[in-house]
Amino acid sequence: MNALFITLVLIAGKPAEATEAELADTARREYLLGVEARGDARVARPHFAAAAVAYRLFWERGSRTPELAESWGRAEFLAGDSPRAIAAAHAGLRLAPQRAGLQRDLETYRDAVIAVPEAKPDERLRPPRLSGVRARVSEWDLFGAAIVAVSILSIGVMRRFTVGGAWAFPTAAVGVAGLIVVGGLTWERAGEAAEERSAPVWVLRSDEVLRKGNGESHAARVDAPLPRGAEVREIARRGGWLQVRLAGGAIGWLPERALQPIP
Repeated sequence: MNALFITLVLIAGKPAEATEAELADTARREYLLGVEARGDARVARPHFAAAAVAYRLFWERGSRTPELAESWGRAEFLAGDSPRAIAAAHAGLRLAPQRAGLQRDLETYRDAVIAVPEAKPDERLRPPRLSGVRARVSEWDLFGAAIVAVSILSIGVMRRFTVGGAWAFPTAAVGVAGLIVVGGLTWERAGEAAEERSAPVWVLRSDEVLRKGNGESHAARVDAPLPRGAEVREIARRGGWLQVRLAGGAIGWLPERALQPIP
């Protein structure tokens, strides 16, 4: 089953008949062909596009991993589709916010979209680099730290009620302090996740005017159209339009048809 068939199946919106093995083979083969032809973008891009379609089908079937998102985003970017590349990176970072490779890839994709800084601070388009607890600490890191803290606390308590010793209380105190730190980081991480869900990211499919209201008749909110690949955060929606916030804080309306959701 060739890459063209898979592409046509996806465009037509019909269930793909390709097996996972065939999809994996197509993605690997087409990506390598694109790398081999990287000296000629006209030849290389169709191969990367075919690989991206195969990766996208994998994702839509539920095989969602940070590694897949990384490969998918790179294929989309090399195929010339920055909006899908940015969306793929965000999709992977939802699963693993602390994954350094996806963080670097997202910044690379953003570089291709935002060439110069905006004149007005509130109209800034480029989001800041990912930060916060979720971008640095995984759930497994917190789980491991909690186990260590509980172990230290248990040793101190057991020592206190068995053989005693001057260091029993300090050991237990270290364990308690560790649990407090883990609890605080867990709380902050949950807050960051809730904030992310309350204002989801969308990516522009094409250049689009940010308007003051939800309709073409409303005046432009900013002077220049927002570029293809720019990221915005949803605040509300009405009548096929989304009220969005730019990275700098400016708020306006965009038609939903112009926006790429994070899969």
